[in-house]
Amino acid sequence: MIKGDDTVGDFQQFVTDVTTRLSTMSKGELYVVGDGLDRDSLWLTFLESFPPGTNLRFRERSEYDCSTCRGFVKNFGNVVEIHDGQVRTVWSGVSASDPVFSVVAAAMDEFVGALPLSTIFRSREAQYGTKTTRTLRDGQVEVWHHLYGRVEKRHRTEDVGVARGGFDAAVQVFQRGLAELTQHALDTVVDLIDDNALYRGTEHRRAVTEFRSLQNRWTQAADGRAFVFANAMNPAARLRNTVIGTLVQDLSAGVDLEQAVRSFEVKVAPQNYQRPKALITPAMVKAAMKTIDELGIEESLQRRFARLSDVSVTNVLWVDNDTQSRMKDGIEGLLMQAATTGSSGARLRDAKPEEVPVVTFMKDILPGAASIDLWVANSHEPHFVSLTTGRHPDAPRLFTWDNDFAWSYGGNVTDSIKEKVKRAGGNVTGKVRVSLSWFNHDDLDLHVYEPDGTHIWYREKRNKLDVDMNAGGSFTREPVENVTWAGKVPDGEYRIEVNQYNKRETTGVGFVIETESNGRIEQYRHERAVGHQETVEVGRMTVAGEAITAFRPGKDMQRGSIAKDLWGITTEQFVPVSTVMYSPNYFDDNEVGNRHYFFMLKGCVNDQPTRGIYNEFLRGDLQTHRKVFEVLGDRTKCEPSDDQLSGLGFSSTVRNSVVATVTMTGGRRRLISIQF
Repeated sequence: MIKGDDTVGDFQQFVTDVTTRLSTMSKGELYVVGDGLDRDSLWLTFLESFPPGTNLRFRERSEYDCSTCRGFVKNFGNVVEIHDGQVRTVWSGVSASDPVFSVVAAAMDEFVGALPLSTIFRSREAQYGTKTTRTLRDGQVEVWHHLYGRVEKRHRTEDVGVARGGFDAAVQVFQRGLAELTQHALDTVVDLIDDNALYRGTEHRRAVTEFRSLQNRWTQAADGRAFVFANAMNPAARLRNTVIGTLVQDLSAGVDLEQAVRSFEVKVAPQNYQRPKALITPAMVKAAMKTIDELGIEESLQRRFARLSDVSVTNVLWVDNDTQSRMKDGIEGLLMQAATTGSSGARLRDAKPEEVPVVTFMKDILPGAASIDLWVANSHEPHFVSLTTGRHPDAPRLFTWDNDFAWSYGGNVTDSIKEKVKRAGGNVTGKVRVSLSWFNHDDLDLHVYEPDGTHIWYREKRNKLDVDMNAGGSFTREPVENVTWAGKVPDGEYRIEVNQYNKRETTGVGFVIETESNGRIEQYRHERAVGHQETVEVGRMTVAGEAITAFRPGKDMQRGSIAKDLWGITTEQFVPVSTVMYSPNYFDDNEVGNRHYFFMLKGCVNDQPTRGIYNEFLRGDLQTHRKVFEVLGDRTKCEPSDDQLSGLGFSSTVRNSVVATVTMTGGRRRLISIQF
């Protein structure tokens, strides 16, 4: 403590300067230095810094007797801020105009500034020190001035240890990330994200790029530890301990790119996710380009949609009468009669078709067919296929068969309800599943009542409802909700309802319910708009032996999905077939790999850029460069064209079926379920 007339210099101004300085610092983050030092050393340094003769009252003593000032110095004396990357103490720049206290402040600033940063500042107390005290001496009241100061509320806490522990842990994570995560690994991950080659990578891009920026600034910082402290609470500083951080760690540690990405995707991907793009490095590109140059196949990489005029008549199993004249080799070799067909509709589809294996269909029925119409269901969307070929007919072949044709399924654009649920992170592998799908920004809610009355909905998910979309925040036009029973499925009758919680749009109305058990999938559609707060009774579902044995739709529900337009085709109806053929790996005398059966449809036009190169098609001497060709296939897609061969394709190795109406040359009509 000091009385105004007992010192040389303006102590009150010194107190004001220190108090103001602390108050200003307190508006930002505060830290402490030398946290392990003896606090008495702060106090002794303060006392000993006064120039000789400046303490008149206590000139015969070596220390002050003021516990108030001592408490301030011990508790606030080693508090610092980080300003423009530099550590600045509470004494920095104090009393620059006073020769006495400038010396004191400078000595304290030098002593404290040399101490290492320790941790964040937190305190249980709002204030240390008292502005003034009074004593009575020789009948006179003496006013004594003291060092004192307050800090903002943000720096106060009842549990100082917890607060400091959390900060110290953040500093450690940030320091390890800066030291262990390489710039090359960070750049690689950003490139993968920008190239859309990393599942759910986009949501992590900001964190990776911000950490990369922090690391660049850290390498240029004059005081690296001060930079770490100042930025430790930035969410990006915790990158090392995030899921995307594990990928950067693996790459930094030299793990193979493919292996590291696969490990990351296992952590974040729903079941059965397959990454759409390969991962390549500059070295892989150079090696592949060397092979491409040596083999002279650069022109072979240029692909387009195949036209009917490209295909030899010998490779067509059946052709519609109206299509014959467009064939490459005319109609020579084909024996068929012109015929007309009547209209095909849902009435035929609802009849009981005769089941015929595809081999029998090709051998005994197709040769005598005058016209064929396929029932194109929404569930066939993954089977939409296009035939492709090279732009340069004389270029060397790329594939393992002796022609330049290939094919591309539209599986990468499938939006079946089950696929939507998988993409949204829902469980599609339970014993029984009920999924809701709709087509606009409305907030529909799925409600399921179990036999005992248990209500499953967004407020009581009961570990069964795992996807709830368009409830708030971002909206999608491919929303789903999903209820799955992974464990015990009680026997009895289940009531299913859909409620319109929030109606937002008047277009894209209606919804579809999909049920699944024992591998059997069924859909039920509601075509009209659902009013605000309206509840629709979807139906009653009977479960026995943990399988759906019956479904009784509500009065406004219809079996089947809502028709939609795909590749110029309207689904959920019969569509005329123009051509039937095997896949190109079975053209001419080729028999390479699995056989596919292609039913090219009239008016079917793939309007999306389509891959013309797939790794599984490549000839043997190109297999070494599979990763590069995977990227080439994605980067050299066939541009859409009106004149193309597209339709439905089915593999001989996958069990499936499609319903067809076949009009025979004699006029007889047959409804056939072709079994693959």
